[in-house]
Amino acid sequence: MIKIFETEEDVADAIAREMKAHLADEHPVFCLASGSTPQMSYMKFAEDDEIHARVQQLKIVSLDEWVGISRESEGSCYQMLNQDLFSLVHLDAGQIEFFDGTAPDLEQECQRIDHFINQHPITFSLMGVGMNGHIGLNEPGCPLLDHSSVVDLSETTRTVAQKYFNQPAALDKGITLGLSQVAGSKRVIVAMTGERKAGIVKEIFTNPEAKLPAQELLGYEHIDFFLDSEAAKYIK
Repeated sequence: MIKIFETEEDVADAIAREMKAHLADEHPVFCLASGSTPQMSYMKFAEDDEIHARVQQLKIVSLDEWVGISRESEGSCYQMLNQDLFSLVHLDAGQIEFFDGTAPDLEQECQRIDHFINQHPITFSLMGVGMNGHIGLNEPGCPLLDHSSVVDLSETTRTVAQKYFNQPAALDKGITLGLSQVAGSKRVIVAMTGERKAGIVKEIFTNPEAKLPAQELLGYEHIDFFLDSEAAKYIK
């Protein structure tokens, strides 16, 4: 289902409420996108004093990471989430299971995260959408997988992602959950905000021939797309 809100802040308020509600799941496991789109949602979630006593049972599982970028590096997916959420709600390291993009055996790293999800099913996922329609680092043309994998990054992703780094970064590959793993979450929200996303939003919802990764999440009752009015300007 598509839900259109007037402003980006309205989207963030709605997402923060959903995150808070899903803390009440019996064994809450969140899979969360990093980047600029969800930042306000995380801020609003973290500023609610009521949640701080309730996050002790929360587990976080990684969505994706840049291959070759250490988690301590500015611009890593882990570092962005740590800055925008983990540090604000005081999650400890034992609550976070994250891809290591510098692991010597990346296939084994995929298996480690897959095993974690098998043992701890995801109860809530918040996804963003890239300028080329990617979800996580599942790029256009990636197969629909029910397991993690190492992927080649598109030129669009390599270029757009430079904004997260304080100096040019060599980004060739990523490690990511599969789209079927994301869709298998108990609840999924896909957020797209701002006029810069209006073009890809139009493609997702009006061009079924585009075969974009984000389109693989359409048609599920438990998956909603949250848009602000600027992102939704080209759709009804």
